[in-house]
Amino acid sequence: MDYVQNLWYDFGLGEGGTLRTLVMRLERCDSREAIRRLQNGEKRDAGSVSLSPGVGERPAAGGPLPVLRPAVNGRAFFAVGFRNDAGGWELRSERFKGGSSPKHITTLDNRSDTVIAFEGFMDFLAYLSLKHPERLHIDAAVLNSVVNLPKAVPFLSRHPVIRTFFDNDEAGRKATADLIRLCPRSEVIDQSSFTRT
Repeated sequence: MDYVQNLWYDFGLGEGGTLRTLVMRLERCDSREAIRRLQNGEKRDAGSVSLSPGVGERPAAGGPLPVLRPAVNGRAFFAVGFRNDAGGWELRSERFKGGSSPKHITTLDNRSDTVIAFEGFMDFLAYLSLKHPERLHIDAAVLNSVVNLPKAVPFLSRHPVIRTFFDNDEAGRKATADLIRLCPRSEVIDQSSFTRT
């Protein structure tokens, strides 16, 4: 949700729109009924939502994950944030999986000939903790959703070797096949056997 512009986006479907279209979709109603429901909802719940770094936390250049503190109706919630290249955030906590606009990829450019690519940042962090506890010396791309693959192609295609750590499911296999087709000059190595299903 983009609470400033009142827009929503379903990252799994790759579709979005206004709050009116969201209500129409969820409630299976027409535009007039959606507006009525939104107006009635606003009268019942005039709460606000804000998203800000946690107390004393500021996103540092190059990497540490800040703890973000969204406030809903004055009540604070906490989530780990992973910033993308467009300034949006992927957010995760025990009870929440989502993000803020704009939705985009995250890249780390170390000027390497090899790039590792992941669907989500939690898989990327797991990889780092297992393989590179100090500093990553190769390039990396985190899609933050397979629907963002086209946004990653310009960065990925610069590399002679692309190692994909996409999920071992239909969406991950399709993303790997698409990448092979979209980056014909690169050797795409499917590493999905090392990822979760």
